[in-house]
Amino acid sequence: MHQSTILKRKIFSGIIIFLVFYFTNTNAQNAHSTSQLQLPTQEYKVKFTWLGDTVNAKWEPYSALLIPVRLPGCPKQLYMQFDLGAPHSLFYKNTLRAIRAKYFNSVPVIDTSSKVHDMVFLLGNQKVLAKEIGLKDFGDTAISRDSKGITVIGTLGVDLIDNKTAIIDYPGKQLMISNEIPGMLKSRVPLSPFMYIQGSILLPALIRGKQSLLYFDTGSSAFELLTSKEICNALAMPNTSPVSYPVKSWGKTLTANTVATADSLILASHKLPIKFATYIEGASDTQIQQMMKMGIGGMTGNKLFLNTILVLDTRNKKFGVVSK
Repeated sequence: MHQSTILKRKIFSGIIIFLVFYFTNTNAQNAHSTSQLQLPTQEYKVKFTWLGDTVNAKWEPYSALLIPVRLPGCPKQLYMQFDLGAPHSLFYKNTLRAIRAKYFNSVPVIDTSSKVHDMVFLLGNQKVLAKEIGLKDFGDTAISRDSKGITVIGTLGVDLIDNKTAIIDYPGKQLMISNEIPGMLKSRVPLSPFMYIQGSILLPALIRGKQSLLYFDTGSSAFELLTSKEICNALAMPNTSPVSYPVKSWGKTLTANTVATADSLILASHKLPIKFATYIEGASDTQIQQMMKMGIGGMTGNKLFLNTILVLDTRNKKFGVVSK
């Protein structure tokens, strides 16, 4: 797969490892430090687009949620993936170097610690200043002048919405970020508390009458619900066999098993249908048991919310879902 597609195939076993480490290791370093982004203080909206890719030999139109960005002096439309599974925004080093080679003044000097300083970019039509931002050794080593090609230059993480309200209008393909929930929307959306810990979002969910927590990640679009085999079997339609296929996670090849379901789950008093649920074979039983004991039932991403507006108020740790 071409690097610019940036489909983050986050696999359940990796999420288990992450969550167990994150929430049980009391000596872990706080991953949610002060943001180095100077963001607009006023409410703003930006349209987003979807990037498609092939998953398990099938075309997946919602592989990645991309936000349009521009760099000064660079005429090409660029994009960053909106990824609330990442605590911090970052740029892809290889791509920035390729842009700097063609448009020298668009990208500051990349220092020896793989960071850039005082980098300006436009998020939609809003100016953002990255006083300091990290680089990942990733991305395309050359960029095309072809206006039809999509060039992804980095990731917009949780620091984009920290202490703010994010309103993700999936049907309208629009992200709004404000200091509070607009009054007209607030009257329509029943709000519920969620867990916001070190830049991670955990949404309380009711799955088949049982309370659970779902790790929410907009960087993961390929699956509606990644969960345990037990929950998948309970959700599966009668006489349905799982579709199995290999997936890569942390250097290992695991097996994803997806079952069709006509069931649903409840988030913030809103009933959301589930068409498919997936479990992964190859994860450690110990890790799964630790996760289940913490009440974490799995992970969800964009696909569950495609017909809704999702409201995330990180300042007050409240969220809501409304159909559009």
